[in-house]
Amino acid sequence: MEELTKEDLKLFFDKEIYLIKESSHAKPRPDSTPVEPASEKAETPVVEEPLPQPISLVHKGENAKGIALIITDDANEFLNTADETLLLNILKAIGLSLEDVAIINQHRSGTEWQTQINFNKAIVFGILPSTYGVVTENYTIQQKGDAQWLFSDSLFSLASDKVLKGKLWGKLQELF
Repeated sequence: MEELTKEDLKLFFDKEIYLIKESSHAKPRPDSTPVEPASEKAETPVVEEPLPQPISLVHKGENAKGIALIITDDANEFLNTADETLLLNILKAIGLSLEDVAIINQHRSGTEWQTQINFNKAIVFGILPSTYGVVTENYTIQQKGDAQWLFSDSLFSLASDKVLKGKLWGKLQELF
């Protein structure tokens, strides 16, 4: 793209245009003082926008074994008491504890948590597989990247349905 010259600008404006440079030690001019015309190559200051900082991932547990437990709960930071009790009982049944896993609330962290934590297994409760770009059904172990993924119904649904608990239990035994 070519730069506009003074002659080109005359086609757009019928009055003279002036560039007023401000400096910290310049005195303000009264309105009646004539202003000098702008130079042809006036420098415009470049303002750099700050880069967005990633939000630090908040999770419950120590993630010692690289196991991400993904839930979604818009009312609690992580889980309500009943769901947490059920989840801790599931972990205990497969020989894990809160120190071995990271419980992540997708409602608060979105799907970006994947880039902020190391994991080799992800167990997802009550979230559609398509949310994570996985084409599968619940209770099927799926390899995605370096991790195995298992999608399940929500903890609330599991609490009252023995058939769903049985499906999850079978896949957890296969996964571990």
